[in-house]
Amino acid sequence: MMIRFSGPLLLSNTLQLLFTVVDSAMLGRILGVNSFASVGATASLHWFALSFVLGMCHGFGTFFAQRFGAKDMEGLRRAFITAAYVALFFGVATGISGIFTSRSLLLLLNTPTSLIPEALIYLRFLLGGLPLTFAYNVLSITLYSLGDSKTPLRAMVIATVANIILNLALIFPFGVAGVAAASLLAQALAFAYCFFTLRNTGILKGCGRKPQSSYFAPLLRLALPLAFRNAVIEMGGLLLQRSINAYGVEFVAGMAAARRMYSLLMIAGGAVEASIVTFVAQNYGAKLLGRVKQGVLDGLRLALISTSVIMVIALLFGRQILGLLIDGDPAQILAVLDVGTRQLTMMTLFLPFLYLLFLFRGAIQGMGNTLIPMLSGFIELAVRVLSILLLTRIWGVWGIHFADPLAWPVALILLVISYIIIFKKLNNQNLFETR
Repeated sequence: MMIRFSGPLLLSNTLQLLFTVVDSAMLGRILGVNSFASVGATASLHWFALSFVLGMCHGFGTFFAQRFGAKDMEGLRRAFITAAYVALFFGVATGISGIFTSRSLLLLLNTPTSLIPEALIYLRFLLGGLPLTFAYNVLSITLYSLGDSKTPLRAMVIATVANIILNLALIFPFGVAGVAAASLLAQALAFAYCFFTLRNTGILKGCGRKPQSSYFAPLLRLALPLAFRNAVIEMGGLLLQRSINAYGVEFVAGMAAARRMYSLLMIAGGAVEASIVTFVAQNYGAKLLGRVKQGVLDGLRLALISTSVIMVIALLFGRQILGLLIDGDPAQILAVLDVGTRQLTMMTLFLPFLYLLFLFRGAIQGMGNTLIPMLSGFIELAVRVLSILLLTRIWGVWGIHFADPLAWPVALILLVISYIIIFKKLNNQNLFETR
């Protein structure tokens, strides 16, 4: 059941990441290494804001799935409309603040001067589009909570095809701005498709147009800790980006290429986490503890199989794939690929830890516990900071290469122990059916 649900979600995540890889490839091969590095220099800032959005939406989705599992459709409708208002507020607030602070943030990260003009254009487009990003993800996570993982997949097919066409149409006259605009327009199409599909489910009927004050607290109780957790994790990414920027354009471009490839490595892991959150939340709401356990076991098998396949592909063909993203002066490309390959190899070797982290973090979150996942984010941040501050003094750039991979197994220890304790406590309660 959980694995069947993960299939369309896995394909959807693949397309969503292909969406960003297409942007990068067109930038790197058409506009050159400097434009590619300029966009790469914005990645940590964009992911910081985007991770906050996704954390909020996953918190909403947990609450939606619990209401759906408990067959409380009226509660689900009221929760949805309330979440929509919350998303609108946070989307507009983060979008406006992002536009006005973009230059200061790039300077704070020691972005190379030659990269700032294009980086600023790209960053302002994406941060200004956060309300749209928030809106799409609220609709998408609502559909997932209803057990519909096919509609978001179809939406991403539409968006990916549109993104490629729009990129080709806009990149030559408008450069980096055209690539950013193409991404937002394609996302708008995905939003529209999800909206019209959701309207046919009946969730939008009878819930009125006003938020329900009694739902603010339970929604924010789940959403804010996850958003804060993601922000804490990405804070480490900001510190890492600041260190990366100190090594020059080629190093920035190489790390950016590796991180794009890393996004592809995470496809199955992201699908496992999103699926396990929804599956566990639905069965937790229905008080079916046995199905919760089975879902985690299915997710474990899926995580181990998928990470094995991905590791083989990345280790054998990683450098060649990175080479598809950029074009230009041969000496410059060689330097970029050397950096990117080192980073990609380190991330690939530690990938099983990341996938298990996704699995157990999602299971704990699905059972309504947001504190432990948030603490795991603090652990990841601490390990990254220590790696940047201490290991770079000993190993130089290798301290940067190790910053992300070392954080995953350390955070995983907390999550596994916590899952075992929480499950045993629930198993001892008479409120849950253990079959």
